[in-house]
Amino acid sequence: MNARSQPTKQQSNTSKTSINMKNGNKTQLDTSLSTAPPLKTLPPRRNISQLENFALCALAPSMAVVFTLPFDTVKVRMQLQGEVKIATGNTVKVSNKVYKNSIDCLVKTFKYEGLRGLEKGLSPSILKESSKNVFRLGLYDPIINILHPTNDSTSSSSAPAWKRMLSGGICGALGAVSANPFELIKTRLQATAAGAIAVGNQHRYSSILGALKSVVSEEGGVKGLYRGSIISVNRGILGSAANLSSYTMLKDSAKKNGYKDGVPLDMGCSLISAFVSVVFMNPLDVVRTRLYNAKSTSQDTKQKMFATINTIIRTEGWTALYRGFSTHFMRIGPHFCLTFVILEELKRNVKTFHHQRDLREFAQKAEMKVLSPVGTQ
Repeated sequence: MNARSQPTKQQSNTSKTSINMKNGNKTQLDTSLSTAPPLKTLPPRRNISQLENFALCALAPSMAVVFTLPFDTVKVRMQLQGEVKIATGNTVKVSNKVYKNSIDCLVKTFKYEGLRGLEKGLSPSILKESSKNVFRLGLYDPIINILHPTNDSTSSSSAPAWKRMLSGGICGALGAVSANPFELIKTRLQATAAGAIAVGNQHRYSSILGALKSVVSEEGGVKGLYRGSIISVNRGILGSAANLSSYTMLKDSAKKNGYKDGVPLDMGCSLISAFVSVVFMNPLDVVRTRLYNAKSTSQDTKQKMFATINTIIRTEGWTALYRGFSTHFMRIGPHFCLTFVILEELKRNVKTFHHQRDLREFAQKAEMKVLSPVGTQ
């Protein structure tokens, strides 16, 4: 009994198996565990490439803006209503207040213009988000890695706050410059409304291409497409520095305290960082909206920017700089939330895809090393 129950040394070390070959012959294969590669040789989970990072950073916000554009349209109209301008020493009102609040603006826009009215400027919005976030999101980690080198080029967990803010500010500035022409056209398309609810100057563009041609031909050439770019860059610096630094710091802190990386964490951190961003961005956003929608003048861009700020404060008060704050957050909050959730999920899925492919390749190589023919029957 003992002799039968105890396996031989050869049986414990080596098992013999047979497989059918195409020619009908059977080959004895030595599957000795001693020839298997050690577990430490399993391929590590690699990061996505920078090209993939750029593509995903452009795709995620472009998907998010489809759902959040109605709030952006409401924000633009809320910021334009009650606008005044100074002409030859006289105060001239450009638009009366036709909306009681953000909800009233949302309801009236839908009533008079339907869903198409709320989704005005969708095409330039997608172009704006993709062109902006290739730089704003796509360059954040690479710049952080230059400022704070680590072994992981996609992690900023050990970088101090000032480096995160600096990186975010640089990315925000680059993104603002690249997206300015599309932001300009988007704002003008969103401002265009039915007569009963129209606010601000009305630009009747029939298409994006027509709008671009009109600006170039009537407003000083290509330079006209970069109207408001100075304030847009400053807004991008403040907004991205606040948003990206607070988002990454909150998320890194949460993970260190035991929170699992996933959609709930992405949502919570992105919403908090969105609120921080709106606090810094809203005053500049109001001024920029007025500049984008203004009629062309010969006044210098910088002079016009300061003149607009002065006019708002003199005629509408300091609180006017935070006009549309709630709508701004209603747009930025969900937009950042969707953007970061989609982006992080895309990155996780791409990493998983690469890792599974690496494991399959590893298994094939390991099988070739483990299985070796020892003879035929």
